[in-house]
Amino acid sequence: MSDSNEMQFDTMSEEELNPILELLQGGNPDVIALKAGITREQLFRMRDDLLAQAEQKRVELTDIPLKKIGRNEPCPCGSGKKYKHCCLEKHEAARKVKDTQQEENLRAKEREQEQLIRQIEKAFGLLSSRKYAETIRFALNLISNYPDEDRLHDIVATTHLYAGECEEAIEICRRRLEVARSEKAYFIEHGRYRDAEIDKPALSYYYPPLTWLQKYWIALKAKDYTALYPETENPKIIALVKKLQTADDLNQFSEKHSNGLELRRNALKETLDRLKAIEPEIIPYLLPLCCKYSWAGIFATEILSSYKTDLANRALIDISMFGFAYASGASLHYLEQLGETVIPYIEEAFSRDKTFDPIKTGIVSVLGNIQVTASYELLLRLLEHKSSHIVNWAGDALGKYNNAEALPAMIAANERIGGEQMIDAAIQKLKDQL
Repeated sequence: MSDSNEMQFDTMSEEELNPILELLQGGNPDVIALKAGITREQLFRMRDDLLAQAEQKRVELTDIPLKKIGRNEPCPCGSGKKYKHCCLEKHEAARKVKDTQQEENLRAKEREQEQLIRQIEKAFGLLSSRKYAETIRFALNLISNYPDEDRLHDIVATTHLYAGECEEAIEICRRRLEVARSEKAYFIEHGRYRDAEIDKPALSYYYPPLTWLQKYWIALKAKDYTALYPETENPKIIALVKKLQTADDLNQFSEKHSNGLELRRNALKETLDRLKAIEPEIIPYLLPLCCKYSWAGIFATEILSSYKTDLANRALIDISMFGFAYASGASLHYLEQLGETVIPYIEEAFSRDKTFDPIKTGIVSVLGNIQVTASYELLLRLLEHKSSHIVNWAGDALGKYNNAEALPAMIAANERIGGEQMIDAAIQKLKDQL
C-alpha cells in the first residue's frame, strides 16, 4: 500500500481502502495500521489525502473559494473588480453561516450517535441473554430509524442464526452485501458515506463488503451443517457436547482472551479427550457450534482436527473463512499441522464457491507454510486468479519459498493487479537475494 499524496482513491483496491474506512468510522488507528502493514503516520496521511480530495470535489460545487484570496486581488468571479469591492463580503457571510450550521449539526449528530451506541449495546446484551424474539423486535425498531446501521442488521442476522432460522440470516447477509458494495462505490466517488458530512464521522456504521461476505458464508454453512445433523440423536454424544458448551457459561468462567482459553481447556480436559476419542460420527454434532462466536466453537475446531477425515478437513477450511478471531486462526493452525495431506482440500476449495474466494486468503497463507512441490505449484496457479486479494496473498506465500524462479510470474501478476503491498515486498525480497 502506498501513502503517496498523488494516490487517487477511485483506483484503490478494497484491501487498500478498508483501513481508511475503518479509521473514519472511529476504529483504533494503531490496530488498523498494524493489520494493514503500514505505520500510524501513513494511515493518517492516507486519510487526509482522501478528505482533501473529497473537499476539493465539494468546493468545486460551491461559490466559496477554497484558497484564501487577497483583498486587493482580482475577484474569482471574473468581474474584473478587486475582491474586497466584489464578492468578499458575500463569501465571508456565507462562511460564517456555514461554520455555525456545521457546528450545530455536529453537536446534534454526536449526541444522537452516543444514544445510538447505547441502544446497540443494549441489543447485543439481549442477544447474549438469548432473548431472541425480544432482540429482533428491539433491533428492527431501531432499524426503522437507522436503515443503514450495519451493526443492527448484524444483530438481527446473528439472532436468526442462533435461533436456527438460517434462511432469514442468509437473506439479510445477502442483501447487506449488495448494499455494502454499493456504499463502497459511493465512498470511492464522493469520499464519504451517504449520511456523513465531509470530515465528520458517519452516523451509521457500514461494514466493508468483505465483512458481509464472511457473514453470508457463515449463514450458508450453518444451513449446510443443520442438514447434516442426525435425525436420531446419540444421548452419549449429546451429554458430552452439552458439557463442552459450559465453556460459554460466564458464571463458571469469567476470564477472557488467552487466559480464559487455557482456564477453560484445563477445566474441560476430560470432556475434550473423550470427544476426541469418539468415532467421527460426532462431527455433525460439533459443526453447528462452529458457526457461533463462542468458546465452545473454538474447542470444536480442536476436536475436528483430531479426526483427519474428509468432512473434518473441509470443515476446518470452511471455518477458516469465518473471520472469527480465535476459531478461524485455530483452524488455519490445524490445517498447517496436517501438512501436505491438506493441499488437495485447499485446491478443491478454490474449485467451488468462487463467490467467496476473496475470504480464502487464510488458506493461501497455509500453502506458504507447507513448503512442498504441490503447494508451490498451486500458488503459481493462484497468481492468475481474478481476485487481487488472492493474488496478493499468493505472492506473499510464494516469497517464503525463496525461489527466484517464481519472480517472472510474480512480477507479471503484480503488474496485472496494479501493485499490492504484500506481493511487492515478496518480489523485492527475492530480488535482493539475487
